Amino acid sequence: VLDGGRYLVAGAKSGRILVWATASGRMLGAWDAHYGAVTALGSSDGVLVSGGEDAAAHVWVLAQALDQLARGDSAVTPIASAAEHTMAISSVHVTPGVLAGRGRIYTAARDHTCKQWRVRVERQGPRYAGRTELLATLLYTTAISDIAVDASETRVFVATAAGLFQSNLYAHTQAGADGTGALTALGGTGSAVYSENHVQFAAAETDVVAVGLSCDGTLAVSASRDGVVRVWDTGSRQCLRTISDKQLAGGVSGVSVQLAPPQLGGPRTLATAGLLRPDAMAEAVVAPRISSISFAPLQRLLRADTTEATAFEAAVKTRLSGSRESMAQFDAQLRQDSAYSPTSRADSRLLGALRPADGSARKQVADLQQQMERLQRHNARTRALNDELYQSTVSEWLAARPQ
Repeated sequence: VLDGGRYLVAGAKSGRILVWATASGRMLGAWDAHYGAVTALGSSDGVLVSGGEDAAAHVWVLAQALDQLARGDSAVTPIASAAEHTMAISSVHVTPGVLAGRGRIYTAARDHTCKQWRVRVERQGPRYAGRTELLATLLYTTAISDIAVDASETRVFVATAAGLFQSNLYAHTQAGADGTGALTALGGTGSAVYSENHVQFAAAETDVVAVGLSCDGTLAVSASRDGVVRVWDTGSRQCLRTISDKQLAGGVSGVSVQLAPPQLGGPRTLATAGLLRPDAMAEAVVAPRISSISFAPLQRLLRADTTEATAFEAAVKTRLSGSRESMAQFDAQLRQDSAYSPTSRADSRLLGALRPADGSARKQVADLQQQMERLQRHNARTRALNDELYQSTVSEWLAARPQ
């Protein structure tokens, strides 16, 4: 997800990268990125990094890639590439400031290594171009499934088949005669940091497939292949909580840690971000009243006749379902919210205008559901007819093709 949720990017087994507008579901572009399947994606500040089965990592500027597609270029080219891995890349992490030369890129692969990169970027006319420089290589005893890097870029948390590890990117040297010490970076292009320099989380499972960090880096969340999720204190490496649910018995493929939205008891202003929510707020939140988020269906094909974006392509909002009290609570939180949306007051006025005043909400919902069912049936018939026309057209073309 890029640019604050405006764009959704996915990698396909065919090696292509696909981009959608999140709010409308419009496909904005697709291009060939790797010779094998795309196995990892990472992004920050409009920069997209992809990793594939071909053991290569490519750095893309999303705006530049979409501009090349709009102009009809024969191929979309990355601004830089890294090809130091020898096996498929399993995870990518991108820190802010890559185009300014301050950010770093971390790639992990099945070849037991995690590499830290810097991208030297320069402008060549209207386009960006650059090259990658390898800064450090971390070597582990088993294949790597996932990585997470704290905001200060001093620690890397690595999920492997042998367990969960923490690797410190900097080390304090012994103090000199004057009582001062030095902070030196580990690794480098000529030497790897071997497994004895990594600290293992002792209570973790042996087959950890995913890891995530809280915003301040004080908590880590790991998930094993058998569906056991653990919350860790990163300072002491102690397990604070174990989450084992039958819904996770099928396995976990990824972990993401996000701030809770205001209607779920999260911070309602920037001043309260990172602080514990008051008990009164925690008691006021009733989870069953939160409805599921409904997204527009994603287009499966890139259409040349797609119209331009409309005013409806805005940030996707959640809303409370149920009683009038729930809607009043949601409106009140929107009015007080200043950290999540600068247009919250306009949204609350819009919701107030859309809410019926005569108490006929349930009837309107029932009518809309009936209309939706009719549209779904019509859509199913249309798709079936389209499939029949496609099959007949292909059959006729194959029959008429010269042997």
